[in-house]
Amino acid sequence: MIDEKTVDRLFDEGFDCSQIVLGEVSEKLGMTKEQAYAVASCFGIGMAQGGVCGAATGALMAIGLRYGNVKSGDIQTKSVVFEKRAEFMRRFAEMNGKVNCPDLLGQRIDTLQDLFLTRSTGLYSKCPGYCVNAVKILEDML
Repeated sequence: MIDEKTVDRLFDEGFDCSQIVLGEVSEKLGMTKEQAYAVASCFGIGMAQGGVCGAATGALMAIGLRYGNVKSGDIQTKSVVFEKRAEFMRRFAEMNGKVNCPDLLGQRIDTLQDLFLTRSTGLYSKCPGYCVNAVKILEDML
């Protein structure tokens, strides 16, 4: 199980929340950490558009890989993945209070420059906890 210190080190190495969360469970899903980092690389910090927290987005990718439908017309499996998504989002909100990145951080991060600024001002200090919480929920759900 990943801890906040490891998450912070990975942030310092240039990875973001979605990459860290998906990377942490990648082996359980039959993918390499490198594949997980690559596929999740566009989803951090609410996709830099004020969206759902990247830690949650990385977790949702994992849930989709485990439970998602892959056959045309498979509504039963689609129903299961929708239920799993709703369960994750509910549990993440219960643990963290919110699910959208700007709500969690108190401001939007739209550019790489914004990201560097939030790292230097300490605003980003809550993010390791969000990643750890997302992985905790995933460990139970996967």
